[in-house]
Amino acid sequence: MKALVIIVTIIGLSAVIGSLIVGKAVFDGKVVDKPYETGLLYDEIEKAKKELRFEVLNKELKTGKNEVLFTLKDHLDRPITDPQMVFMISRPSTTRYDREFQFSYAGEGRYKAEVYFPLHGYWDIRLKLLRDWKPIVIEKRVYVNLR
Repeated sequence: MKALVIIVTIIGLSAVIGSLIVGKAVFDGKVVDKPYETGLLYDEIEKAKKELRFEVLNKELKTGKNEVLFTLKDHLDRPITDPQMVFMISRPSTTRYDREFQFSYAGEGRYKAEVYFPLHGYWDIRLKLLRDWKPIVIEKRVYVNLR
């Protein structure tokens, strides 16, 4: 029995050490090409996100067709009336149900989109904006009830 434990331990340690050696030989240590510039861009995008207010106005959403009402405002609570954005929905656990929908301005900083939710449960409503040539994604998680 002791011999079996020793053999299994040696095999396990050999596998771990072999993985470390191969990983060290293959990985060059570079994650992104320009880490400093990438970090600065990330900081700018996060700052821009904090200056935006995105709210979903619907109190209850149900499976099937819904009119989703939402607002988009700046940090001074002024409505953003002509954003370059894409409205989409997504399930938190999969990309299988990712869909983009058309939206229209409904006045007073409000927008509306006809959205079809095929399943009940949690959904992410995302806005992909282009502000000052920077891509910004903001989202809200909502729960969709059975019809």
